[in-house]
Amino acid sequence: MKRILLFLMTLNLLQSCYVPVKRDYQGLSSALVFTQNKKFLINNLYSDLDSSEREKLNKKVLRTFETLSKGNAVFVDQAKSDNLLPSKISFIPDLEQLQNLKINSDFDYLVNIRTVKVSDQISAVELSQPLEYSKNEAFALLEIYDLKTLNKIYSQKASSEVSIDGKSYNTGYYGENNTVNADRNKEKGPHFNYSARSLAVRNLNKILKDIEQKAIK
Repeated sequence: MKRILLFLMTLNLLQSCYVPVKRDYQGLSSALVFTQNKKFLINNLYSDLDSSEREKLNKKVLRTFETLSKGNAVFVDQAKSDNLLPSKISFIPDLEQLQNLKINSDFDYLVNIRTVKVSDQISAVELSQPLEYSKNEAFALLEIYDLKTLNKIYSQKASSEVSIDGKSYNTGYYGENNTVNADRNKEKGPHFNYSARSLAVRNLNKILKDIEQKAIK
């Protein structure tokens, strides 16, 4: 049991050291305002993760917004029983959808979340280096629409990747790589990596943490 715990702790340490996250706010403010009892409608997570993982993340997003808004956040499934909401709200709602939400509900903001596994080529544990370049890549995206003005007021995309090539073991994003020392490159392994699923979850958690840290209350 002690060996298993030590292995898991080592794995977490290795992963946390090597994978940076790139953020993109698309030119919008990086801080959200949680004042004046504004109500947040939390849409279902759009994701290629399994149903169990999606449910956990839905609950975490709801808890985060409930705390920051002092209880003025409601998950879409619950809101449907009290409002005339469509069966499914698009991740990129058009003007008509936003107008319907404005007319048929008392919410101030719509919160949409998406995670995508862009590439999933490396195992969580690699016993040796692959013969060719491989990488795991994922991103998470959280966007908020103001249902009074019908405009997008917040957007944050968090992206990250890990990669292995034939000569070195690299981690980073969009050309910004950190190379582990040459001695490690000669080893057969094992090498520990974030799966694309883990990257997607980690990226969303980073977004939620960033929102918490920058929230205006």
